[in-house]
Amino acid sequence: MNYNEIKEALYTELNRLVELKIESASSSIESTTESKNSATKSTAGDKHETGRAMMERELALSISQLQKAQILKNELSKISLSRDFSKVEFGALVVTTLATYFISVGLGNIASKGEKCFAISAGSPIGQALMGRSEGEKLEFQGREIEIYQIV
Repeated sequence: MNYNEIKEALYTELNRLVELKIESASSSIESTTESKNSATKSTAGDKHETGRAMMERELALSISQLQKAQILKNELSKISLSRDFSKVEFGALVVTTLATYFISVGLGNIASKGEKCFAISAGSPIGQALMGRSEGEKLEFQGREIEIYQIV
């Protein structure tokens, strides 16, 4: 498998993972809202209010997770798989002596079709160190020398 195919497979996997996050958050919002709306007030008023407050907190957390996942989805939609890169930029697959990095969204270690890669954001420490660099360039990151073999 060549690096363009690997990049496409990783992109597909990232989209799948983000969709799972969206589905999970949406499901959580739906079930929490349903629970909150069906909770009836009991004679133990304090217990009822505490329960509702916990549901409100869980609902707010789920809404926040949904918003973050939608932002990730939006960022991924900006990546063009057909674009050629002469330097490290958003959307590039960067093959180095240390690891392979997909400059996209920060989801960490992912694997697709047997290929391991780190999906990192351009704002991450390693992303910042790699940005703007070219093939064949060497850099030092956290005491290690890294050489950029290929940018796809």
